[in-house]
Parts: sequence; C-alpha cells; structure tokens
Amino acid sequence: MKLKKLFLALVSLAMLSSCNMMKEDEDLTNCGLFVTFKYDYNLQRSDMFGDHVGGVTLYVFDSDGRYLRSYEDNNIPAMGMMLDGEYTHAMQILDLPAGKYRFIALANQKSYDATLDTPGAKYRRAALATGDDNEKLTVTLDREASVGGANPMVSNVAPMDTLWHGMTGAEPIQVKNNGKTVAKISMVRDTKMLTVSLHNLDEDKKADMDTDDFDYFIVDNNGRLAYNNDLLPDDDLVYTPFHKWNTYATNTAGTVTEATAHAGLTFNRLIWSENPDENALLIIRNKNTGKEIAAINLTDALAQGRNAYDAYAYSRQEYLDRSYDYYLDFFIKNDVWQYAMVRINVLSWAYRIQNVNLK
Repeated sequence: MKLKKLFLALVSLAMLSSCNMMKEDEDLTNCGLFVTFKYDYNLQRSDMFGDHVGGVTLYVFDSDGRYLRSYEDNNIPAMGMMLDGEYTHAMQILDLPAGKYRFIALANQKSYDATLDTPGAKYRRAALATGDDNEKLTVTLDREASVGGANPMVSNVAPMDTLWHGMTGAEPIQVKNNGKTVAKISMVRDTKMLTVSLHNLDEDKKADMDTDDFDYFIVDNNGRLAYNNDLLPDDDLVYTPFHKWNTYATNTAGTVTEATAHAGLTFNRLIWSENPDENALLIIRNKNTGKEIAAINLTDALAQGRNAYDAYAYSRQEYLDRSYDYYLDFFIKNDVWQYAMVRINVLSWAYRIQNVNLK
C-alpha cells in the first residue's frame, strides 16, 4: 500500500509543469499557462478590460466539461508586455498538470465577494463541486418574491454591478509540460443601462413635466444565465429605475419653458426574437391618471441603434451584446407617445420610431 501511494505521488509530481520546479528568481514569463482576457466586444471595438473589470473568476474544467477548480484575481494589471501581440491582461497559472482543459470566466467591477457586499440585486453564481458538469455553472439575478401573483421585482436601490462572461472555444486547450501556453478569452458584457427621457409636446404642459408623476418598468424573463451565457427559462422579472430626475430649460428671464423627465434603469442581457411576445417590454405609466403612456417592444427598439454602425453590418443580437448604454426619448401628447428617438450620444445619432398605433 505504501509503495502504491509513493508511486501515485511520483506520477502526480511528474505530471506537473516543470515551471513549478524553477527558482523564484528565474524568469517565469515564458512558463506555465497564461489565460488572457480582453473586453473589446463593444461598440468602441477597443479593449476596455483594464478600465472596466475589477475582478475575474476563472473556472477550470477538464476536456469533457467536468469542473476541477477555480482561480480568482482582482484588478488585474497590464502585464507590461504584449502576449501574442494582442492581449495585455493575463492570469498566470503554474500548478495545472499537463492536459486538455476548458475555461469559463465570470467578471465584475469588483471581486465576487465584494460584489455580494454591495446594495441592490446581485448576480448569484451556483456553487460547484469537483466533477460537476459545466452546465451546473449558472448565474441567477436576485429578485424579490412576488406578492399576490405579481411578477418578481429586481431591487432598484442601486445600479446592478456589471457582469461579464467569457469562455474558450469549442476545442479544449492543451497545457504543456514545458514552456508557455496561452488561452484567450474574450469577454461579453451582460449588464445594460437605459436612460428614458420624457418630453411633453403639449405647449401648456411642457414646463410641468415631472418624473415623479410616472412609473417606468422593464419586463423580461432574462434573470438566469447558463454556463455558455445563454438565457435559461425564468419568470418574467420587473426592473424599475434606480434613479429618477428632471432637467429644465429656461428663458432669458429665468422662467422654466420646458421640463424633461428622466429615469435610469439597469437590466440583464437582452435576446432579440422575431416573436414580439418573447422580447423585453418597456412600460411607462402616468401615476396620477393610471393611463399607460407607452408599452413598446424594448428589445427591437434598442436594436435599431445598429443602423448607426452600417459599416459593420451588425445583426440585432450582436449590436445588443456589444452595446451597453442606451438612450430612449419619448415625445408625449395628451398622455400618449407620438414618437420615440433611439439616441447614441457619442455619435450625435438618433433614429425616430413612430407610434403606428395612433389613430
């Protein structure tokens, strides 16, 4: 029995990368596994990983997708060198035995533990045990239990902490005994932000617009994510504003001539569908009259922004995944929206959506 244990220990030691046997003062830049991260799947088409991401967890699976272990790093600095001339942010791992692996990364603006200590709704990751299939790595957005049959609500006490997802490709990564292995992970941002602005076209009401007179809701069944970032079946969740405010235009005498109501909402990843009933819904309601001012297909409306980037020929879904900061302006008359403008502020671009339901 003792000989068997000794033999197994020697085999395990031999499997480890020879990098582990190097002295601390030796150069390790060409040794071990470098898992590199990039977040350029955005409209800027530039790597913003270092500026936006504060903490990343790397989940390691064997070639069959069975969970082995995880690594976490916070505020990953630039390596001071370009890896493969492209990726500048990396996690170096020296203790993985030679073999084939699959990797999934989840990231936030802070470490995962720090994220859980902040107010507001959290993205909760499923706990994994050694040997679990990668399908058990799910993420569930917090929601408050429904009362009296109402839809569950996502807490609005603060903006949601941003979630990014990334994974290696279809083929597993071969980690070698000697030298350097580079595994590349491109991240996708799931958390989105929408600013809704209301403008009154009635001349006698322009100065009276007040955001506290309105309720704003986003409704979508998008609160659960699979290991590959697909949406899992879920209840319809209700997102409400974390912030509401007014802005004012005045004349030379200082009199308010027009007020604009604003609301800021954060929400999870949108998936576009040809079936309007499967898309997210934005509802705006006048609290004083109870009248529903707007109920629009939010997913499709926001996807119109892809027209500002014709040169890249984005599909609706690619545009929705690359974009994360949306602006919608509604122009209201007699408590009914006449038209809306999808805006992209950095381009001074806008797209008008007419209310086709008007008589």
